[in-house]
Amino acid sequence: MRSKKVASYTQHAMFGSDTTIDTRKVITHQSVKRDRILTWSFGGGTQTIAIALLVYLDRLPKPDLTIFCDTGREGTETWEYNHKYVEPLLASIGITIEIASHDLATVDLYGHNGDLLLPAFTETGKFPTYCSDEWKKKVFRRYVRSKGIESCITWLGMSTDEVDRIKPSDVQWQEYQWPLAFNVPMSRTECRQFILNQGLPDPPKSSCWCCPHRLNGQWLRLKTHYPQDFQKAVEHDRLIRERDRVHAVYLHKSAQPLEDVDFSQPEAPVLFGEENSGCQSGFCFV
Repeated sequence: MRSKKVASYTQHAMFGSDTTIDTRKVITHQSVKRDRILTWSFGGGTQTIAIALLVYLDRLPKPDLTIFCDTGREGTETWEYNHKYVEPLLASIGITIEIASHDLATVDLYGHNGDLLLPAFTETGKFPTYCSDEWKKKVFRRYVRSKGIESCITWLGMSTDEVDRIKPSDVQWQEYQWPLAFNVPMSRTECRQFILNQGLPDPPKSSCWCCPHRLNGQWLRLKTHYPQDFQKAVEHDRLIRERDRVHAVYLHKSAQPLEDVDFSQPEAPVLFGEENSGCQSGFCFV
C-alpha cells in the first residue's frame, strides 16, 4: 500500500503532504469484488478525480480498462483539468484513459423517432434526460464489447449523497459498482475537499457545454471563462428552437434564449443546496 503522502509523478508541488482519508471508512482491496474485468466509466468531474486519487494512493484497485465517453460536447474546462493533472497522475501508475468516440453513438441531438435527447426546458415543463443513455451508457458498452469483453464490472462515480440515483445494470453481462458510495464512502463535498487536500486545484463539474442541468452561476462561469463553449451553447439553443417550433425549447430554465438570460439573478432556493442541484454526476453516466 502506498504511503499516505502522495508521491511525486510530474510536479511534486502540486500536492500537499498529507491525505485526510478517514481510514475507518476504507474497505481494503480484498473487499472489492474482482471476479471479472474491472472497467471504469471515467467522467472527468469531481467524483472521478477523487476515485483517481484513491487508486493512485492504493486505496482502490487499479481498473483493467478506463474509458471516457466523448460526447463531442464536453466542456473545455474538463479537458484542460484532466490533461494537466489527472492523466499524468494515472499514467504514473500505468493507467491510460481510453477515449470512446461519439461515433459509437447511433444518434446525436435527436433520437431515431425525432425526439430531442437533451433535457431542455419548455414553457410548461422539461424534457427527460435521454442524452446520457445514448451518448454515455450505450457508447461505453459498445466500446467495451469492441474490446472483446464478454463480462465486466463497471465503476460509476455516484457518491454517498447520490445513493437515491443508484440503479443496477439492466444487462446481465455488466455489473455496476459505486466505490464512492460503498467502498470508500464520500459525499461530493468530501470528494472536493479530499482533492483540495492533495494540493490539486478546485475540480470542475464535468458536463457538456450545452447541458441544461446548470445553475446560473455555472452558466456565468462558462460565459466568462470559456466564451467559445458558451457561444456554441447559444448556437445549440437557437438550433433546437428552429427545429422544434411547437414546444419552444430552451437550454435555460427561464425559457428564454440563452443569449438573453441575466445569469447574475439569484437562484430559487433548492432543497439540498447548490451542491445537489445543477449539473452533477447523478444526472449522467459517469
